[in-house]
Amino acid sequence: MRPYIESYITVSPRIESGTRKNCEERGGVDGMDNIQKLTYNHNKSATKKKTMMICEDEPDIRLLFGLVFGSKYDIILVDSGEDCTERFIEEKNRENKIHLILLDYKLGGMLGDSVARKIKEYSGTKIILNSAYNIADVPVKELENGNYISKYLQKPFEINRLTDLVGEIV
Repeated sequence: MRPYIESYITVSPRIESGTRKNCEERGGVDGMDNIQKLTYNHNKSATKKKTMMICEDEPDIRLLFGLVFGSKYDIILVDSGEDCTERFIEEKNRENKIHLILLDYKLGGMLGDSVARKIKEYSGTKIILNSAYNIADVPVKELENGNYISKYLQKPFEINRLTDLVGEIV
């Protein structure tokens, strides 16, 4: 694969896209005001995204978070506390850094605070804990003060609040 690929988009009321060859077949590229050249750098080392793990047992919410953050981060989706800790350890052993974990509190057989404590044994990865359940302030403060979590969010929350928080933490 070539490290750079040129792509052209016709900027007009009817948007078309294609390769240089396709644009030339439609009348050429050079000198046309309605053609915008885009160059994509496919060199992975130059455009390496940070990695976020999303641990959420509700499939729709997990998918939503993946879609929201997928354009900016490499995403790892897991659906249980056990999968979260196992996958985290696997990635760490491969020397792949996970920069942030978005962690649901109530996960089937394991609670998010247990997952956060387990992750902390291996790394200082940032964790945003979230829950639809009311969690007493004392356990949340203990998790924050012990640096097990970076922040706690009570569901429901606006997605903009979450994206802002993720941007601040990462």
